[in-house]
Amino acid sequence: MGNETLTSGDSDKAILERLNEAGALKVLVTLDEHGAPHPTPKGSIRWDGERIVLWEILESSHTNRNLTRSIWFDKPVVILLVTADKKAYKIAARPARNLTAGKEFTRHYEEAEQQRGLGIAAVWLFEPLEITDQSAGTRIAQERAARPYFTHLDQLARKD
Repeated sequence: MGNETLTSGDSDKAILERLNEAGALKVLVTLDEHGAPHPTPKGSIRWDGERIVLWEILESSHTNRNLTRSIWFDKPVVILLVTADKKAYKIAARPARNLTAGKEFTRHYEEAEQQRGLGIAAVWLFEPLEITDQSAGTRIAQERAARPYFTHLDQLARKD
């Protein structure tokens, strides 16, 4: 991971809560059968206080197939969270369960119908593994601290 800043403890919970913000962009990145990344925006991703929840609408989607492969082979996925105030976080997560029936699934199904007018094919539950701050200001500060001599010549010549 290089010099990226991993978050921890209380800040992790605060960041995971930001998955529930109305203006947040959430992109789920899974790997296909050839190992190629498959990024897709997933507005239904949210934090329920214990785990990350995703509603999958189509049973035959690339995402659903890739998540099935991830759970079978214990491979993590990545969620890119970009908040309304332009903070960016990379959340590595492990698919823990796939619900397609039962009380919990039914509760989510009914909620999805009320919110969107559509049912869902599955509810995916994820355990967060690691959160990395990818915000531009954070990354610039990290790079300047780690590599103070990596400066473009035009920046050195520039007068403030």
